[in-house]
Amino acid sequence: GAALQLVAFLNRKGRVPGLIAMVTAMTAALGTLLAARTAFEFFAGWELMTLASFFLVARGRRASSASLAYVVFSLGSAFLILAGLALLPAGADLRELGAALFESHAVPPHILASGILVALGIMIKAGALGLHTWLPPAYAEAEDDVSSLLSSVLSKAAIFALFLTAGLFVHPLFGDTLGGALRAIDVAQLLGWLGVATAVAGAMMALFQEDIKYTLAYSSMGQLGYMILSFAAMSHLGWVSALYLALTHLMFKGMLWLAVAGVILRVNTRMMYRMGGLIKRMPFSFLSALIGIIALSGVPPLTGFGAKWLMYTALMEKGWYLQTALAMFSSGVAFLYLFRLIHSIFLGQLKEEHREVREAPLTILVPQAVFMVAIFALSMFPNLLVKPLQAAVEPWFASTVQWNGYEVISSLGYWNGNAVMYIVMAIFITLLAWLIFVNGHTYWVRQFNIVFAAERPYKPDTTHYAFNFFGHYRKALGGLVAPQARKFWNGSARAAVHLSDALRRWNTGNPQAYALQMVLYLVVVISILKGGI
Repeated sequence: GAALQLVAFLNRKGRVPGLIAMVTAMTAALGTLLAARTAFEFFAGWELMTLASFFLVARGRRASSASLAYVVFSLGSAFLILAGLALLPAGADLRELGAALFESHAVPPHILASGILVALGIMIKAGALGLHTWLPPAYAEAEDDVSSLLSSVLSKAAIFALFLTAGLFVHPLFGDTLGGALRAIDVAQLLGWLGVATAVAGAMMALFQEDIKYTLAYSSMGQLGYMILSFAAMSHLGWVSALYLALTHLMFKGMLWLAVAGVILRVNTRMMYRMGGLIKRMPFSFLSALIGIIALSGVPPLTGFGAKWLMYTALMEKGWYLQTALAMFSSGVAFLYLFRLIHSIFLGQLKEEHREVREAPLTILVPQAVFMVAIFALSMFPNLLVKPLQAAVEPWFASTVQWNGYEVISSLGYWNGNAVMYIVMAIFITLLAWLIFVNGHTYWVRQFNIVFAAERPYKPDTTHYAFNFFGHYRKALGGLVAPQARKFWNGSARAAVHLSDALRRWNTGNPQAYALQMVLYLVVVISILKGGI
């Protein structure tokens, strides 16, 4: 996926020092996570990936604060993961240890503590709710073609890390010794609730964005929530759906980001209410965005529908009915912000200043075309992707689905991607023929015909239909979409500044003061080692 998206970088003119080097380092480091056997290999790959992606984020014109937040949260993630890995047996093979833990019913406390620390670090990297404030600005403020790589490729690092360390997450959070209600708390269930909360929150926050890149960034946050939720089901179908979601997300989110990158390149704005009517000027970009939106929202017949069917089936087999309902609600909200995206950018009235806009460059369109073909192929023949994923998961969980040709049969129903594709195509062709040949009364009118086409607003930022598109929902939802996590982290940053300012006063420049500080430090350390003075 990353190699294919590099085709879009050919649109850049002249030398761009360091860009491809950092993209290569980031992608290769992500690949090392899959091959890592020891804690050191895993951590080295994780940090190289983070460092390279930080330099890529920092290249954005307005990315100074976004890159700072990115590296600060990444450092927090790294320290947590490092502390967790340090609790594992020295030199242990992560895969063998994970398999042993997965089959074990008695996990030592230090292994459980390791799992909690590693999980917290991974959740930061996944942009889970409460730890997500770095993700939208990092994805949105990076350069447009880099944003596509960060969202569709790099975002899977957290999901890969979850699978690699899965043996740490499958046991109760508290042992029998504590008794009572605490015994009912389970790491996997906590991950599941965090995943579905992230999915809902990401969709809700994407709903109210005016900036198209922030819409897609929050959308990526919500899609990662689905993957965490599916992984947390700790079942055959749950893991298959998590991997299926990760792979199909690569394709449709890569399409959407590149389509949007082409639009921004041509119209020179990211605000949706400043666009409109571009379907006539950029028809292939419209088609790419339409296919990506259908796949993302889970509407038949594309891969997103199969991914959601697998996920809902896995959750209901697990007995997680409330989580299933919330995931369905999140999908409905996703359809709303995606409808706004395509309606505001490509439909409606073409702006006067965009009448000479041309289609995006061929180098940006080629990866979209390849992704489009892949989505249609996997939608019609889901066995091409689902069967290999089943084989990968079966060493951990026995298969719970059967195949009858192209038909996937589970305990709750079946899905035939081939049949769904043909049925949807037949319905579409029938309705289109009806509209054209039977009930086809088409009127071609001028753009400013106030009877049929409406007038062009004089001030689009206040009167355009796309501005504050879902404002009525914001009133109804009230404080549910208030940025509480951002307030918390901003407050933490202010507290850190005040603490640093207080500690800075110790740096007086006086050697005697420094000598006294060293003596006090040694006294404290010796006191701790000796068990007290």
